[in-house]
Amino acid sequence: MMLKLCKSWLKLNPRRYALINKNYYSFKLRSRNFLLLSIVVILSFSISATAITSYTIVKGLLLDSIKEQVLLKTHQGQDDIDNWLAIRKTEIKTLANSVVVRSLDWSVMEPYLQSEVKRLQTFLLMALATSDSALINTHGDHLNVKDREFFQRSMAGETVAADPIIGRTTKQLQIQISSPIPAETGIKPAGVLMGGIPINRVVEVISNLHQGKGSYAFALNSQGVPIAHPNTELIGTPEKAAESFLNSRNPRLVEITQKMVAKRRNIELAQLDGKWSYVAYTPLREANWSVALVVPKENIESPLQALNLLATVLGGLLLVGLISAWRQVQLYEQIRDRALISSQQAQQLSKTLKELQNTQAQLIHTEKMSSLGQLVAGVAHEINNPANFIHANLNHASVYSQDILDLLKLYQQTYPNPTAEISDRVQDLDIEFLAEDLPKLMASMQVGTKRIRQIVLSLRNFSRLDEADMKFVDINEGLDNTLMILNHRLTATPNQPEIQIVKKYGDLPLVECYAGQLNQVFMNVLVNAIDAIEESLVIRHTLQESEASTSLVKNEGQIRIQTELTDEKQVIIQIYDNGIGMSEEVKQRVFDYMFTTKPVGKGIGLGMAIAYQIVVDKHRGTIEVDSTPGCGTEFSIGIPLTSKNY
Repeated sequence: MMLKLCKSWLKLNPRRYALINKNYYSFKLRSRNFLLLSIVVILSFSISATAITSYTIVKGLLLDSIKEQVLLKTHQGQDDIDNWLAIRKTEIKTLANSVVVRSLDWSVMEPYLQSEVKRLQTFLLMALATSDSALINTHGDHLNVKDREFFQRSMAGETVAADPIIGRTTKQLQIQISSPIPAETGIKPAGVLMGGIPINRVVEVISNLHQGKGSYAFALNSQGVPIAHPNTELIGTPEKAAESFLNSRNPRLVEITQKMVAKRRNIELAQLDGKWSYVAYTPLREANWSVALVVPKENIESPLQALNLLATVLGGLLLVGLISAWRQVQLYEQIRDRALISSQQAQQLSKTLKELQNTQAQLIHTEKMSSLGQLVAGVAHEINNPANFIHANLNHASVYSQDILDLLKLYQQTYPNPTAEISDRVQDLDIEFLAEDLPKLMASMQVGTKRIRQIVLSLRNFSRLDEADMKFVDINEGLDNTLMILNHRLTATPNQPEIQIVKKYGDLPLVECYAGQLNQVFMNVLVNAIDAIEESLVIRHTLQESEASTSLVKNEGQIRIQTELTDEKQVIIQIYDNGIGMSEEVKQRVFDYMFTTKPVGKGIGLGMAIAYQIVVDKHRGTIEVDSTPGCGTEFSIGIPLTSKNY
């Protein structure tokens, strides 16, 4: 009733009614504007915080990715030097175990070592050091090497690539590769065989190691002394020894040198020669040296300028949006749509970053597999030619030797009464033993050459450089080829027993796949299985039997491989190991990019991620893992028979 009276009164007073109505809608508009402004301000601050956080994260990830590329570049240089040193060590070790060197008769050894120096064309000289530290070399010099690093370490039983020194004979910087000479009795070496090689190869690798303009590399020995550096004044001369970087006036350089001497691997920002640079360093495996790559800061951070420009543009757009929002609050709905678009762009950026990581992993994998395939195929080709030559000639040698033995028997039958000189010679040579043992010797050599040819065939099949496209291949053969490559890790050593391989292959048809890449999947899974078994064997030997689990105590290392064909036209490959197993957390992340439980230097977390990408993305297959700590791990890989299935 009162409301009706109020309305009637307002109708009778229209001016008062218009004024009240205007004030009401003005208040309502101000309230709505304030609410919208509050929402806009809160939303703007939220977007700003998200953008800044996203920018910081993306920038950090991109910077880490670029830094990892520099570390990989440094690792390539380290691999080149390590491979070169490993070959030189093998050459010296092989000579040290030869019959001529073990005789310790210098009159016999000298011409033999002189011929080896000419044949190998790598060594400047070779020398024999007896157990009393007296040394004689192929240049005819006599020295006492009691204080030399190579002599002390080799007499302790180690094959050594010692720190480069200026040779007393050659008067130039050289590396002394040495190996102990086994004694006839006892465990102490009878002496040391040493070969001096120039440091030119190390200098060449360091000179070719760079990452953009202004970058350079250097190598330090175990004392932090430069052995290869673009600034030759830092390298020692016969008149003046080189000074260790540990004594540098630059505290950051001293700190980095200490880490290099401690054989650590990292990349750090430091100010060198008045410029800010990133220093990536990694240790060698074959010597107590380290390789470092110095890259100017702008070389690494210049790719981030595009991201900074994008951030600046987005910041400017956000500022314009805020001004527009303050001026035109009624466009709140449109601004909300823009915020939604920005969120979608952030998601797209995250997706793009993930794709970039996958692409980077694939590039690393492709480069490594290409280098490995070329190396394997090249080694296989080089071994195959002499092996075929020997194998082919052995057949003729067997026939010739049998003909000579038959002729000798005919002579014995025709002339049963030889002269005294012939009788003495027959007795000295033990003709009957030679006639019995020579065919066996030839047969064993034929078996050996067949084994070499099988290994070469496995290497060539594993690399499959000529099969970039999909081909129909035998999965069981691929597994066998991979096992042949890993045979050195499966056989027994003084430190661990043999790892047993149990194969249960099904009768499989040929499978259409990328053979080389699928072999790499088998390689990655089997290497992880071997690592897990080796770790479990270490635990078994360190823990008391009552404290260790039953699986780790009673079982020897074993890998079971089973293949079968399912009704869905899919080949299943199951690889089981009785290693240490993995926790639920590790199992959930085993296929993640850059995830690894291995120590630094042994793995970078790409193996299983690449295996997943090859199986799932390239073959439209499946790869699953089932594992329990202490009870082993089983990988199950499913591959469709043909590409038509997907």
